[in-house]
Amino acid sequence: MASVALAALLAAGAAVPAQAATNSPAQGAGTAAQSQTAARAGSGVGAFQMGGDLVHFSHTVAKTVNAHGWWKRLSGPATKAKVTVWIQVKSGSGWRTLNTGTKTVYSGGGSGKRASAAWKCTNLIAKNTFRSVVDVDLVGYPDDAYKKVTTPQTLYCGV
Repeated sequence: MASVALAALLAAGAAVPAQAATNSPAQGAGTAAQSQTAARAGSGVGAFQMGGDLVHFSHTVAKTVNAHGWWKRLSGPATKAKVTVWIQVKSGSGWRTLNTGTKTVYSGGGSGKRASAAWKCTNLIAKNTFRSVVDVDLVGYPDDAYKKVTTPQTLYCGV
């Protein structure tokens, strides 16, 4: 009886299009703390993690904030994904996109396996609140509209 119920649950899960879980993002220390959310994909796609770091000052380009997005394959046949990352600034009661970066990458993260977006600050006096939004689309597989949103960061960076 239990095996019949398990088979029914597995069959129902296989019919669901790719979607992400709503786990709370894991936060690390520092300005570039990583945030990851597990995603479950149906129809044989497998599972993957979506990752994005907090908007932070670049270590290589002066007066510039940046953000990165990546993915990690947990199971399934997908090997590449189109990763898009947006840098957004708080504007009134909403968010305004400052810049977008897109890159098709293999699983993993790191400098060669992530998308990045950057914004050159107009000054380092004005205080603004920034966040990044990450979308992962597995190449060749259906996708839902879920996007990872990182924790807002208040930085001295004029827009």
